[in-house]
Amino acid sequence: MKFDAVDLFRKRYSSYLEEVMRYLRYMLNDHLLFVLIIGVGAFVYTYSGWVKTLTPEFPAIPLMVILLTAAIAVTSIYTLLKRPDAVYLIVQEKAMGDYFKKAHMASFWMQIYIFILVLAACMPMYAAVTGFSFSRFFPLVIVMLLMKLWNIYFQWETAKLENTDTTWLFTRIIISAALIYLVLAFNLIWSIPVTLVVLLGSYLWIKNKTAGLTIRWEYLIDKEEARMNRFYRLANLFTDVPHLKGTVRRRAYLDFLYRPIPYAKRKTFAYLWSRTFVRTNEFMGLYVRLTVIAFLLLVFVQGFYLNIIFSLLFIYLTGFQFIPMLRHFDGQVMMKLYPISDAFRTRSFIHFLRILLVAQALLFGIIGIAQNGSIGGVIILAVNLAFVAVFTFMYVPFRVKKMYQ
Repeated sequence: MKFDAVDLFRKRYSSYLEEVMRYLRYMLNDHLLFVLIIGVGAFVYTYSGWVKTLTPEFPAIPLMVILLTAAIAVTSIYTLLKRPDAVYLIVQEKAMGDYFKKAHMASFWMQIYIFILVLAACMPMYAAVTGFSFSRFFPLVIVMLLMKLWNIYFQWETAKLENTDTTWLFTRIIISAALIYLVLAFNLIWSIPVTLVVLLGSYLWIKNKTAGLTIRWEYLIDKEEARMNRFYRLANLFTDVPHLKGTVRRRAYLDFLYRPIPYAKRKTFAYLWSRTFVRTNEFMGLYVRLTVIAFLLLVFVQGFYLNIIFSLLFIYLTGFQFIPMLRHFDGQVMMKLYPISDAFRTRSFIHFLRILLVAQALLFGIIGIAQNGSIGGVIILAVNLAFVAVFTFMYVPFRVKKMYQ
């Protein structure tokens, strides 16, 4: 029977979309959508007011270059390869050309929305500072679509080379940033042709350089597994993901965080949750990312009510996404040997979550005091702490009870 590479990709792509949609149903639930709508609304309101205050001296173009370069140059190829393919499909390498063409186009269409959203969000700022009209949006979109496609194919060709990941990623970033600056800052009549010539010339050069090289199957499979593992880590914040391959680090320098926990039977799970948080990348990384993003927003977004909205938004997002951590050890048989009631486990988890949220509330309150004075800052802090109390004493116990029904 003749090997059909296109049919193989279609089946795997269909299976991939089905799996992604299944997890998205858990991730984009009513609670999170409600919070995102509020957050987006607050951002749009603040952003529109901020744009009106901009002067021609504001570095809008350099800022757009950074954002668009990140959205265009940082890309992934959805090869959908599996570990056994290195054995069973390697004999069909010549026939896999059509498979990888489909993979390239699927990767392109599934990632273009990111830079289109970034460009659309930046256009009011761009028009206000440079004086260019919004009519430049569509030519810019077309040019950046070609840049995205170039990045995908350039990345694919360089994947055939040995041990050059960082070098070629840096090369793509530099070329992309230079061309984005060119089309943003100068007349499109000549900047677009120059951009097209550079893209075509550099692609033909790298294609000629890699001519005759074979596919690095193990490398591509490792990249695909790493890409899927990033998605699984994100989905694991909302539901149990059996495919997840977690990463753990010792982080001995953070031992002081749980040393104050007393040596007592009732504190067993308090110690366990603390160690899990410190040593597990997905939980530690999530908390740090949300806290840093909230910190930056609160520092740069001025306004008493906006400070309250963003503080409560990020406290809620942190608490809501940490609730699945309670089930982190459900698959561990050794946990059943603990001569400790499940009530201690739940109580310790809620107390641990409360500590994390109180730490955020205090940080956001300090920023509120610095921006709004003592009275305004104390009100923000009081609102944050009141929200943490309601969230951890009422909402979390309700969600935990629902999880184990």
